[in-house]
Amino acid sequence: MRTMGKGLVLVLAVAFLAGAWQARHRRDPPATRSAPPFATAPVERDRPSRPASELISVRTARHDGYDRVLFTFRGSMPGYRVRYVSQVTDEAGRRVPLRGRAFMAVAFQPARARDPGGATTFRTGGLSPDFPSLRQVRFAGDFEGRVSFGVGVADRGGFRISELRDPVRVAVDVR
Repeated sequence: MRTMGKGLVLVLAVAFLAGAWQARHRRDPPATRSAPPFATAPVERDRPSRPASELISVRTARHDGYDRVLFTFRGSMPGYRVRYVSQVTDEAGRRVPLRGRAFMAVAFQPARARDPGGATTFRTGGLSPDFPSLRQVRFAGDFEGRVSFGVGVADRGGFRISELRDPVRVAVDVR
């Protein structure tokens, strides 16, 4: 009986140590970062004043369940403001015509879209993908550290903003 008691204590001690080892050295799968939810409320993110980020490209893409506008920057992540508006205007107050039944104003600050000589740092031609949600993207100006765009969409549906790194990008997803 005494040997059986010692054996039981030994088994319990080994089980305890194995459990402690596993708890300390457990390898959980890396946490996946979920995308923010789609909504219609304005989204604003301020960044402290620093050298302005340089816009180097604007692209569109179609994904399963949403369409995307991808703004790529050189430098640090700029601040941004994205919201629905009745019409998009440039920095001089002139209307920027866009395809679609609803319109979004997208602005980055501090940012620039022109080099010191005044040439644009990205291809400025409007993008007209005519995707299910995303209809058109147009440059609306670069003035005093603020770069603006108009986005025409099929309807006033939800949108979300994602910040991506390597390279620095801001994604505007619409559905």
